[in-house]
Amino acid sequence: MTNLVVVLVEAARRCPQEPAVRVGGAVLGWADLDEASARVAGGLLAHGVRPGDRVGLRLPDVPAFPVLLLGALRAGAVVVPLSPRPWSLAVRPRGEARGARLVFAAPGSAGAGGGGVPGDTAYVPVGADFLAQSGFWPQHPGVVDRPDDAPAVMAGPGEAPTGPWGPVLGHGVLRAGSVPAPGAPGPVPSFSPAGRTYGLAAAYRVLDVLAAARASGKRASAPPDRLSVS
Repeated sequence: MTNLVVVLVEAARRCPQEPAVRVGGAVLGWADLDEASARVAGGLLAHGVRPGDRVGLRLPDVPAFPVLLLGALRAGAVVVPLSPRPWSLAVRPRGEARGARLVFAAPGSAGAGGGGVPGDTAYVPVGADFLAQSGFWPQHPGVVDRPDDAPAVMAGPGEAPTGPWGPVLGHGVLRAGSVPAPGAPGPVPSFSPAGRTYGLAAAYRVLDVLAAARASGKRASAPPDRLSVS
């Protein structure tokens, strides 16, 4: 098998207009979500992120979270969802076990400017207009190949589970965990600007999106309030 984001690409081809996620008061269809994640992947690759590099998300489950997580995985990066606690910002230099080349963080949050943080980690502010801004990033329509045993999501300090790379979930494990429930599709996964969940718990919410992608093709077309990110 390959990078689990292939599930999203297949859903975009199969039913592009079907609702994929609710972001605030609008809806992204599968084609929209596919394009948004492709632009994040393109931006990361243009910034020099390479397969296996760590990308930190010091954000709650706001609308940008699933797009960033899926885009980072699409580029072959390892996502590190970080706690809001200041000690979790002590990101080690890139190349060590949990080093992050980039960390996406809420504007004004501790460490968002990178001051006082060791290593060469760069901080990228993520405001309410992030999805609109990332619509200008270059696209990477492909998906970087990653085997099932390659790390996909690496927990922050003090979080479980553990694996051969430390606290980690591989592409195969996450794919196995994103199985749609039997029967009719459930509600469209929703991400609010008032997101409250951080860390692995926020990353697990994106599994709901991937499960919905695997069950796509059974919903009605997206309503007219769909959000364009291009």
